[in-house]
Amino acid sequence: ALSIPLVANAALPPANLAMLALFTLASFETIAPLPQAFGLLSETAEAARRLFDLSDTPAPISEPEHPGLAPEHPTLQFQQVSLRYPGQTEDALKQIDLNLAAGQRVLIQGPSGSGKSSLVNLLLRFNDPSDGRILADGIPLTSLGSEQWRARIAVVSQHTQLISGTLRDNLLLAQPTATEAELDAACERAQLSDMLKTLPDRYDTWLGETGTKVSGGQARRIAIARALLKQAPILILDEPTEGLDPTTERKLIKALLPLMQDRTVLLISHRALDLPGFDRKVLLEQGRLVVFD
Repeated sequence: ALSIPLVANAALPPANLAMLALFTLASFETIAPLPQAFGLLSETAEAARRLFDLSDTPAPISEPEHPGLAPEHPTLQFQQVSLRYPGQTEDALKQIDLNLAAGQRVLIQGPSGSGKSSLVNLLLRFNDPSDGRILADGIPLTSLGSEQWRARIAVVSQHTQLISGTLRDNLLLAQPTATEAELDAACERAQLSDMLKTLPDRYDTWLGETGTKVSGGQARRIAIARALLKQAPILILDEPTEGLDPTTERKLIKALLPLMQDRTVLLISHRALDLPGFDRKVLLEQGRLVVFD
């Protein structure tokens, strides 16, 4: 209203009048979210504090100054290995002695809380032993670069992690250069072929934030396909059949057996599994290892 006389007197270009009107509307759009932002300020500040606390937390392991070269197909040795987490009064693992020859398949069983996940954490160098040492071809893991060592290991963990993206995005995390044929082969062996047929865009189907559009069993099979694509010499299967029906479980185990050739395999389960093709079976009880086969 104030600008109309200016336009009539040619003191203000007509186009500027429209710009001022749109500017006024945009100003309200800018100011309107401020009350909500102030309402979320304390929540955002608390989230930022947690992030800064996490970034300031020292790493649980120390990297060697001059890391050695990780062996390609190592023999693994656990020598009197114990692990106690910070703030705990009891060891999660107690004096573990275990030798795994290259290419050997070992089934590790034990109830929840027996130390199975702790064993995986040590092998991946998420933690270092409180006592004892782990050797790869006679070389202590603590003298190897952690990232280079982890490149030798493919893991299907008990808690599957999927990223917000497509099925292709999640699979290529393991092998960014994988071809369509390699994706097809891995998915077929992981019993994902039926799921693929239902996806509107196959590998380019969006799986939702952290994989919310797939079931727990489907997420587990995606993780297995990802591990197969990595083609690492050491394969860790942490409860790979959890959440699968008996028929799918049998098909999956049968499909995995040929893929274990020339790999050191650790299959971890909280229940007894009657699996062919395994060289040894060991039992974990309250952090102690009992070899029974």
